[in-house]
Amino acid sequence: MSRQKSTDVDRSVKAVKRTLAILDAFIPHPGGISLGELEAATGLFKSVILRYMLTLEAERYVFKRADGSYELGSRAYQLGCVYERTFDLHQHVKPVLEKLTAATQESSTFYVRDGDFRMCLLRKDSPQHIKSSVPVGTLLAMDDTSAASVLRHFEQGMPQRWRYQQGLFTSTGAGLNRLETNSLLTASISVPVFKHDNQLAGALSISGPTSRFDPEDVASQQLLLQAAQELSYVLGAATRE
Repeated sequence: MSRQKSTDVDRSVKAVKRTLAILDAFIPHPGGISLGELEAATGLFKSVILRYMLTLEAERYVFKRADGSYELGSRAYQLGCVYERTFDLHQHVKPVLEKLTAATQESSTFYVRDGDFRMCLLRKDSPQHIKSSVPVGTLLAMDDTSAASVLRHFEQGMPQRWRYQQGLFTSTGAGLNRLETNSLLTASISVPVFKHDNQLAGALSISGPTSRFDPEDVASQQLLLQAAQELSYVLGAATRE
């Protein structure tokens, strides 16, 4: 059985990367994109782009307008619809919470904004007897806890010229809601998680009793920041360092 030469494999991978780069260029140009803009966005020569566009147009991934500019075609729309129908936030967030709790032995939570409240959407409780605990589905006040601070601060989405380290909030002995066990004795760290169009998806948090959990612990903070960045990338955000 003959083997494909490595140079052939390299060319195939390069072709795929070029194709994806061309399609990615449409994302910040929802009203259509010109050949010149494609050239600037991808770094490819117009002659190279045109060869790819012939195939993409024939397969209905792009549509060429009468003025020579391009827009995404019906096949791209179909892919988007399939993604929207099958996307399940829970299956992406739950493994992250499990990983955080396994690493810190503290409770991990994903909060979302619900009007004037924050809701505990997903939760992984600490395996320890004394712990911070909030039932999934509970509505909590938009108080001075780290999670509420994240949901308020980033409700308009990811700021421009922003670094993830700037999104980290901590709180100790905060909270107005007594549904959380010993809320005044609870410490927490929270960071934002973003989705497509860099909109806020929710707040990712680690919390524990103040007698055991230090929200200023650098290792815990870095672990949470990395988890939020990776999750944001999976959810479609243009993550920044």
